[in-house]
Amino acid sequence: MITTVQFKTLDDLYKYYNGALFGGTLSDCIVNMSRHNHTYGFFSADRWKTGEEGEHKRAHEISLNPDYLDRPFEEWHSTLVHEMVHLWQQDYGHPSRAAYHNKEWGWKMEQIGLVPSDTGEPGGNKTGQRMTHYVKPDGPFIKAFSLLSGGDLLALRLKYLPAFPHEEPAAVRRKKKNTDEPLAGEPGGIDGEPGEPSGVYNSKSKYSCPCGNNVWGKPGLNIVCGECGEPFVMA
Repeated sequence: MITTVQFKTLDDLYKYYNGALFGGTLSDCIVNMSRHNHTYGFFSADRWKTGEEGEHKRAHEISLNPDYLDRPFEEWHSTLVHEMVHLWQQDYGHPSRAAYHNKEWGWKMEQIGLVPSDTGEPGGNKTGQRMTHYVKPDGPFIKAFSLLSGGDLLALRLKYLPAFPHEEPAAVRRKKKNTDEPLAGEPGGIDGEPGEPSGVYNSKSKYSCPCGNNVWGKPGLNIVCGECGEPFVMA
């Protein structure tokens, strides 16, 4: 089955980089694909739970935007690892407010060979709300990635790639030009690497929970419903 082949590869890549860069310490995670607006990929904490009666185990989610999987392998693999750093910080560190990339996150990124930058190039800001990165030459990530160029690890390359070409993220292009146009925010509880463009922040956004309650607030809130205990998701 195509679905089995595609998603098993993503799961195997997660396991590979977990072992190669994090010593196998990261918790099991659902690796998904989602055409989430304006991002290469995102991390969302505790987004899944077991369905068995009496069970309360939860799992994090990492989702990659399939529209950008036709980038060079090194680039989209680094997006996966970027989101794995968010997972590491969720389990072992001290995350800041929703979608903010703090110094602890930046330190871990550099430790595994990805340098934080809001422009994706040397010299960019290393912390902030909308962050990407560039690959450190001779760093741990590129060394681990280089092993994927031959041998049995060829099986860890996706068999199916998007049929339509992507464009360089406009959010990154604006940063490179040093413009002041605002960038998009991420829904509450989600940390993502910026992708496609958006407009300015809305002053109020609608959030909904699974039991049907709705609230309105500024973009980027990380809030939980007091009745069902589930996180509100921005519409």
